[in-house]
Amino acid sequence: MGKRALIVGLITLALTATSVFFFGKSYARDIYTYDCEIAEQRPSQITRFCADGGASVYDITWESWGYNGATGKGIYTEKLCEPNCAEGESAEVPVDVYLSGVEIIDGRKILRNLSVNTRDGELMANGDTYAYWDVAEFAIAMRDN
Repeated sequence: MGKRALIVGLITLALTATSVFFFGKSYARDIYTYDCEIAEQRPSQITRFCADGGASVYDITWESWGYNGATGKGIYTEKLCEPNCAEGESAEVPVDVYLSGVEIIDGRKILRNLSVNTRDGELMANGDTYAYWDVAEFAIAMRDN
């Protein structure tokens, strides 16, 4: 075994031991995320603006799901609000979906950080190729009110 492989192995072992120490042994069935204030496992949709559904990722298919994060594919949709949000159309673009940052919230292991990146550099309605949001923010605000 080379020196580099040994170092990588020791780092992996240390990270695994640290995860078990802080969070106990984790299984995919123990990991959740939020869609608005509802804790779910492998949701098919995650909504960014829960009050009006102004932006979300839907039709999500998960390729991986676990303590270290989740990856999937879906469709990002955002209301254009022209001439106003009630009458405006929505723009949609296929995206890669990433969840990360596990935290204990209300006794559950929650993947809190959602990142979406468009495929093939296609732009979202706001002109970006990515979006990021804290999926737990709304749930925590609702709980604290």
